[in-house]
Amino acid sequence: MGLFDSNVHHTATRLALKGRTTLRVGVAAGVLTTWTLFNWHVGHAEAIRFIAYDLENQQAAWAPQEVTVHRNEGGEELIFILNNPTERTHAFEAPGLLEQISDQDGSPLTRPLRVTVAPGETMEVMIRFAPAESDRDPEPSCQAGSTCYRFYCPLHRGDNDPGGIIHLVH
Repeated sequence: MGLFDSNVHHTATRLALKGRTTLRVGVAAGVLTTWTLFNWHVGHAEAIRFIAYDLENQQAAWAPQEVTVHRNEGGEELIFILNNPTERTHAFEAPGLLEQISDQDGSPLTRPLRVTVAPGETMEVMIRFAPAESDRDPEPSCQAGSTCYRFYCPLHRGDNDPGGIIHLVH
């Protein structure tokens, strides 16, 4: 029997296809497992990804620069995923937003949102919105029916850098 014999050729082809199918099933299972683990970790929370980037004159910013979040009373959890692919440490600060953490007993606590993200690091932060302050100056770009929160990198913010804005639509 030679290599080009019809039966040998069909057997080799079936084995090659079977190997590709096994590889595809394996890759699909890996993707599904990764997605399931990530989804289990995040739960049903809405996640918003921010990425730090460097600017001129030692300044930095977070992208996207503008985010809109729609909320109902008692809405689902909100997670910020903060990614710092740069070679410098950056911070994410948003006055009026709170970071939810757990104390030593596992009870939830909140504190003002200011997170330091090391170079090459990605962090997930559970977010809560502080109650609206009546004496707070409204943002000029904030539309009726929404509350706006500024965010920026306080470590590398320029004098004329307004940072980004989060529109919370009620």
